[in-house]
Amino acid sequence: MSTPFPWRTAGPSVPPAPRVRRVGRRAVLGAAAAALAACSGDPEAPPSSTTTTTTPAPTFSTATGEQRALTWATWPDYIDVDEEGGRPTLAAFTAQSGVPVTYEEVIEDNDEYVDSVRADLEAGEPIGADIVTLTTWMAARLVQDGHMQPFGPGESADRIIPALAAPAWDPEQAYSVPWQAGLTGIAYDAREVDRAIGSVTELFTREDLRGRVGVLKDYSDTVGMALLASGVNLPAATETDVADGIARLAELQEQGTFAGFYGNEYLDALEDGSVVASLAWSGDILQAQVDNPYLKFVVPEEGLVIWADNLLVPAGSVQSEAARLLADYFYRPDVAATVAAWVNYICPVVGAQEAMESLDPDLAANSLIFPDRTVLDRSFQLPTLEGDAEDTQRAAFADVVAAGGGS
Repeated sequence: MSTPFPWRTAGPSVPPAPRVRRVGRRAVLGAAAAALAACSGDPEAPPSSTTTTTTPAPTFSTATGEQRALTWATWPDYIDVDEEGGRPTLAAFTAQSGVPVTYEEVIEDNDEYVDSVRADLEAGEPIGADIVTLTTWMAARLVQDGHMQPFGPGESADRIIPALAAPAWDPEQAYSVPWQAGLTGIAYDAREVDRAIGSVTELFTREDLRGRVGVLKDYSDTVGMALLASGVNLPAATETDVADGIARLAELQEQGTFAGFYGNEYLDALEDGSVVASLAWSGDILQAQVDNPYLKFVVPEEGLVIWADNLLVPAGSVQSEAARLLADYFYRPDVAATVAAWVNYICPVVGAQEAMESLDPDLAANSLIFPDRTVLDRSFQLPTLEGDAEDTQRAAFADVVAAGGGS
């Protein structure tokens, strides 16, 4: 007997991976985190103070826990959580290092967050966070503008997977380490489409999808995917290529192709049916597949956009030493695997895949958490344009988003 909807199981989609926080593995991960907390010693012994000079502020080694305290500004759902809403790996870090951490899920959009702290950032004053987690393009801009301070390289610098290590804007990993990374591809609900979607070109041109396609408000993701659909060699994209891609997106918007431009809320649009297919982030879809197994994530024929969110220390913070301790701790393979099992994004830590084997062999084998060359060789980043060209094109894309009902 033939399957009435063959595209629901066929095609270049990635099978769902369980989102650990929803499928009962909390006890396993809680035990793992407890074991981490029980390990003796700090993640790195604090340096001893040898100076005899009197200073108004204590050195890190003599500072109290309150004086060492970190505030970490980051995105929602980006760390492991236990049954009581605690964060086990973060608690283990504090137990081992003596550094309390206030964890604030306050970033929903790179531009919106940076704009909210811009005045203090540009003045070199404290911004209310000692660590911020921002996407590569924004991280590069802030480092190049002098708004971030070095806090490394630490031990973490030697454990970054090659695909994400030593970016051109921070080749020594002095200013940044990747927190998590992800892939931008296509997601669709197999119950709502006539047949599988295999390419960005299909997403943008199929008549059965018209008016029900979601695209992302993120410039690098949506412009990058549009350029891939046009056959552009993405790493070598020029300002003309980018301008042409944005013009194409504007044309598609005017033709009624898109249902809208979305941030994280594109998942809600897929759930309520106002969108049946969308540009999408890999980790989101792996998590959402637990509740909707008909939701597919596709590696498009043209390729993927790869991105990373990075740990950075604002220039106005006085906690660079504590920040380095935190980065090194979360780059321990066992800790990184515990976090990855919850967030389901690309884990940037060498050795975490082997550590994941004891937590969840299925996740350890998932190519969207631990991608192999077959995925990485098809994953590209949109380059940052030189001079004023970057701001010009971002402004042009923002106009297209605004016309499409985004902001």
